[in-house]
This record gives sequence, C-alpha cells and structure tokens, in this order.
Amino acid sequence: MKSPRFNIRAKKLEEIFSARNIEFIWKKKVRTSMRSQIISDGIENFDFHVYRKAESEKLSKMILSGDYSPQKCQRILLEKSKGLCRQIVIPSIRDAIVLQCLSDALYASLKGKAPTKKSFFEPKDHSFSDTGNTYGTYRAWLNFQRALFNFSKARRYIVVTDIANYYDSINYNYLRNSISSISDVDECVIDMLIYVLSDLLWQPDYTPRMEVGLPQINLDAPRVLAHAFLYELDSFLDSNTHIDFVRYMDDVDIGVDTIVDAKMILKSVDLVLQARQVRLNSGKTLILSQAQASQHFCIAENAYLDNLKSRIDNKIKAGLPLDSERELVKKCIHRDLKRGSFDKGNGEKILKRWIGLAAKVGTDIAPQAVESVIKYRPSVRENMLTYLRGRPLTPKYAEALYNCMSSGLLMDDAANVHISNHLAETLCKNKRCNKFIINIIDSFDINSTYGLYCKIWMQSKYSTIDDLMKTVSDSIKVWAPDEPIGRLVGSLYPLFYGTSLIDRYKRVIAHSLNSGARDAYKFQSRLSDDVYVLNEMIPALRSPNPTRGTGITHAKFLCLVSALNNRNANPAHLKTLRDANHMAFSDAYYKDIAKRTGI
Repeated sequence: MKSPRFNIRAKKLEEIFSARNIEFIWKKKVRTSMRSQIISDGIENFDFHVYRKAESEKLSKMILSGDYSPQKCQRILLEKSKGLCRQIVIPSIRDAIVLQCLSDALYASLKGKAPTKKSFFEPKDHSFSDTGNTYGTYRAWLNFQRALFNFSKARRYIVVTDIANYYDSINYNYLRNSISSISDVDECVIDMLIYVLSDLLWQPDYTPRMEVGLPQINLDAPRVLAHAFLYELDSFLDSNTHIDFVRYMDDVDIGVDTIVDAKMILKSVDLVLQARQVRLNSGKTLILSQAQASQHFCIAENAYLDNLKSRIDNKIKAGLPLDSERELVKKCIHRDLKRGSFDKGNGEKILKRWIGLAAKVGTDIAPQAVESVIKYRPSVRENMLTYLRGRPLTPKYAEALYNCMSSGLLMDDAANVHISNHLAETLCKNKRCNKFIINIIDSFDINSTYGLYCKIWMQSKYSTIDDLMKTVSDSIKVWAPDEPIGRLVGSLYPLFYGTSLIDRYKRVIAHSLNSGARDAYKFQSRLSDDVYVLNEMIPALRSPNPTRGTGITHAKFLCLVSALNNRNANPAHLKTLRDANHMAFSDAYYKDIAKRTGI
C-alpha cells in the first residue's frame, strides 16, 4: 500500500526513471555490466535488449506507480585468500537498471562535492577497456598509484592501511546522514537506493533484517555510496598539512616523516572512523620505511614493466617480430614464481601485469605455473584463466585445470564457474583434450546450483545432446525453482532443434514452470523463425569478441545457431553471420554442433 505522499515523491523520480533514461542506461552501462557478471546469462539478456523499448516502458510504469520491488538475486562466494570468501551479489536485470539509474543521479549530485582530489574513485567508464578491477575505472586506479608513487619517494615513512570488513560494516543510519549532508539530491533517491541495496543483503535462516552492510555487486551503486561515506575522512586527512595521502575506496596510504607521526595519524584516523562505527584493519596496517615502501609497492618492477610494455606496443605498431620479448616474458614469469618474488606487498599485481603481457605477445606459460597460480593465488585466478581462454587449448593445459579442480584447494563456487565459463569459450582445434574435459564435467555436482550451472554450460559445448538432456532431466528439481539457471536451460533450445529429443526438451521446459526457462526458450525459438528478431540480432552476432579464443561468447554462439536455422532469413544475412564467425567454426566441438544442427 502506498502512502499519501507517494505521488509527491514519485514526481521527483520521473526523470530518473523515464522510459527514455532506462533504455539509455541499459544500452550504455547495464548491458555491459551484466555481461561481466560471474554467472553468464544463457542468451546474454538479448530478450530484454531486442524488446528494450517495451521493457523500459514497463519498468518505468512499474516504478512510478509504486509497484516495483527488488527480485530474488543470486549469490556466489569468491575466495579472497586462505579460504576466506566474500559474497558477491548478482542482481536481476531490472534491479541492476534501477540501481544504475539511482547511482547516476546520486553521483551527478556528489561530483564536485569531494573535499579533496586525493581520493581517486570514479564510477565505471563502460566505454573503457574491462580490466577486472574491483572498483571504479582502471584510469582512476592508475591515478591513485601514480600519486602514491610520487610521495613515497619523498616521505621517510608510508602508512598502508584499509578498513576492516568495510562493506559489511556500513551502518545505514550513518550512511544516510553522511550522504544527505554533502548531496543536494532528493531524499527519495537516497531512500530508494538504500531500500534496494538493503533488500539485496544476505538474510540467513529467516533472521531479522539488520540495517548494516552494503552488498558487493559489480555495479556502481554500492561503490558510489561507499566512496562518499568516507568524505569525512578525506576532509580530516586533507586538513593535516604535514602529511601526504591518497585513498582508493577503503585503501588509504599516508606519507609521513617520523614513526611518531605515523602512529599519531593512525590513532586519529581510527577514531574518525569509529565515529561512523567502522575500524581500521590492524592486521593489514603497515608502517614502512622509504626503502620498504619501494619494495612493497614494487616501484622498480612497475617502472620496468612500463618500459617493456611501451617497447612491445611500439614493435606491434611497427609490425616488428616479438621473439625476444616473448622469450623474456616467459623467462621472467617462471623465474619470479620460483623465487617467490610475487609473494610480498603488491607482488601479485605485478604477476597480473606479466600475465597480461604474456597474452599480448603470445608466449607460453608452463602448465605447472598455470596450475600453481590457479591453486594458490585466488586473486590472480581469473587473469590466468583469461590468458588460457585466448589461446588454443592443449592437453597439458586441460590436465592442469583438471588437477586444480580435483585438488580440493578451490574453496569458492566462483573458481569452478570461472573455469567452466572460460573453457566454454576456449578454442579447441582438435579433441586431444577430450579425456580431461570429460573428467572436469564429471566432477561437477548437479545437486548444487553452481555445480549444475557449470555442468550444463560445459556440456552445451563439449557433450552429446543425449548426455545434456539427461543432466537437464535429472536435475529439474534443482533448476526449476531457480530462474537464472532456468534461463540457462531455456537457452539450449538450438542444440535440440531438429533432433529426436526436441519434444522431450519442450516437455521438460513446460513441466518445470520456470519463467526464466520459458523466456529464454521463447526467445531462441523466435530467433530461429522471426525475421524481425533476427534482424535486430544481426549487429550483435556479427560483432566479434576478440578476447575469446573462439571469437565469440558461448551464449552468443547458441544464439548464432538459432539465427542460422532461421528459414525465413535473407540468405545474404546468414552468409554474413557465418563469415563474421569463421573462427568459431574452426573449433572442433562447434563444428560438431554445426553439423548436428544443419548449419
């Protein structure tokens, strides 16, 4: 039931949630964010994208009439270190749009209100290259690093600290008061933003809701709030003319000239934070001498990598061979892993840069090194998997991945999901890896949500349709109540289309009563029959994904199969799609799918 003042408050939300703005936010920001979530949508939310005008109008009307409420979200554990995990929230597409609209409105009000230019967070620039950084844009993070390097050369001591369990500890009352005092945005925007975020918080075992904590989401909204919450700390640090400091979200680095100054500033910072019911992380707080700081921040290593990257870029631009750089990168990665050079300070950030250069020059990283990184370095896992995804899969790499998964050392669901996502988009020119791929698929537990996700996603490329159908049928009790996994099952329609199993597949979809399965199935069906849907999809399907070894995401490939089966399509359009995705059809398993489905 709405309150009598709802219409007054809704009036202030009309511009933020106009159908036009919702469509803009989807196209320019949320669509990219949803593609980069840990869990892949089986059709990359193309059903929303194709009908985005109508969907935007529906969502606008729902919000402005007071009928909107957040939907059930997905949660997945992502390991930080030593088995400790953070919980990542994956919101529904509509909640993601609502959060981004509100976040943009809030940031427009907050921009320019920061008390100092020494805190470097910015909302994600969706036109900028995806770097996998946790907060804000890569550009902002680089500026933070440069400022830190500059004063670390001048100050005798550097204080390195962050806030303990920052997101989990933010109190909504303090947050609302803090944001209201520095922003002129209407209170209904702040209220609605906190309302949505609080609804996405984990509430285990039917326990009462606590007004503490922001969910960790790969979207701007919680980051903007968490950043602005520390403006008071920025003001305090900026008022002290005897120190230098930089802040990036809850990471704070301070330059001082004596140990006494270092301890005094830490004591004061902790008291400032206590006033907002958060505390410094004593276990991660360090007071470093200038020499120690240089080693901790890997200043020499970063400078060397900057020069090497510049040399590689210049050679690529000039069309010169990279043989010497290829050998150098390979040698340095293996040598420094053996020496333990990446184990201290920001060493793993240096390892990430080396892996990025290895991908750029096309060098081989030894399978033993790949296995070691994935097993023992959770923060670098995705970087290594991204490196593997861009290269043809070999039996040695496939064996290394299987060894990782069977080791018991991957403590989080996200590790298995990342492996299955990347393997589904890795180029397999032959089937020499088949034994290890089958072993990986067999290792997934279909009685768990994410085990089932991994098995279905891997089988949709690497298994027979009989095996895939058996998994879908045997696990219906697991996926039927889960809309996102249901969408994954519904996206499999093109693999069964024209086969003897299509009627059985349709019966399973109908029997599940899963709206996500139904929506994805209907979209794939329309794509294989409706010319309008096909024409709307052509720009996306002919656009390559160069970071994937196959040149296409797996979800887009499933849509491509539906499109190429469209008997009402212009033959010239189908030829365009085949030609644009020639790399995918060089994959041995995608060749099998093409042959089986008659495309």
